[in-house]
Amino acid sequence: MTSPEGASAFNQWLSHKRVESFVEYLKTSMGVSLAPSVLDTAGIGVDWDGLARCIEQSEPFRGSDEALSIIRDTPIWITEDGKVTGGRLKSLKDLRGGEVYRYLMNDIFPSLRRVSVALEYSPEPLPAIKTVSPMPVQSVLYTAPVLEPVVRTSSFPGPDPYYRLALKTNLLADIALMPSLEVEYLINEQWSVAAHGAVAWWSNEPAHKFYQISTIYPEARWWFKTKAPWHGHYLGLFAGGTWYDLERGARGYQGEGGFVGLSYGYMFPISKNLSFEAGLGLGYLYTKYREYLPVDFMGGTHYVYQQTSVLNWFGPLKVKFALVWRLWDTNKTKGGDR
Repeated sequence: MTSPEGASAFNQWLSHKRVESFVEYLKTSMGVSLAPSVLDTAGIGVDWDGLARCIEQSEPFRGSDEALSIIRDTPIWITEDGKVTGGRLKSLKDLRGGEVYRYLMNDIFPSLRRVSVALEYSPEPLPAIKTVSPMPVQSVLYTAPVLEPVVRTSSFPGPDPYYRLALKTNLLADIALMPSLEVEYLINEQWSVAAHGAVAWWSNEPAHKFYQISTIYPEARWWFKTKAPWHGHYLGLFAGGTWYDLERGARGYQGEGGFVGLSYGYMFPISKNLSFEAGLGLGYLYTKYREYLPVDFMGGTHYVYQQTSVLNWFGPLKVKFALVWRLWDTNKTKGGDR
């Protein structure tokens, strides 16, 4: 079970992972292996009923009655014309300007992050025991008492780390003296968004050499279903802009452009927080640039405009071999340390 904060899909995933972790704990640490016929597991997700019980059993606080009313009477999702416009969690967050939700976060939600275990045991009666003596045979029947079901609720550590944020640097861009930085946020197991930036601002004016280029673009990614987040194949859609001034002792090119494209990549873990990513982007680039020549005149250099040109390019737009640092473990935030 989980507390209400966080995305609904993530809470359902977290609930399943907690159950799987508990079953694995029984097998590896306690040597208990149960057949599927006697083991019934379920990931409930958000424990709304448990939240209502906790509020009822706690000391009254400002807005407790209103919170109970929302939990009991407000639908989990409120839709209008097929679009989600509100719901139970949003109503709780808005109650009394967020005062009630902050109290629930600190004092009530932690008790909902758990695995509940119900054990049922019904022994079969012992066989009848007959005594034989010179006296007429009498049958004595012993029946074992029927035990009452035992229900225990215990807390169990959450699943493996679930990192929401990643910082990256493209090694190829770094080698080309164009330092890069990318930030990616994992929305859920299949969608993420990223922002990428790279810049090189080198110049040697006496030698008429300029290597100045900057690029920035956002990207949305869809991840194929994998065993764990940040591991596997993805497809992406990106668009952005670039500005540059390039010269190698002779004719120079100064301009700006925009691009849009599709990307494909693969990421795999190296260590607990470190991954490696390889990717390729193909698409369309439009750039308009001015050509100029350096001319020595009266002891100085003048950059003389020559012409303006336009380039339309279809093809590779980026190649990536990146180191990835995975950060912000939301399981540690919601479920506590192992």
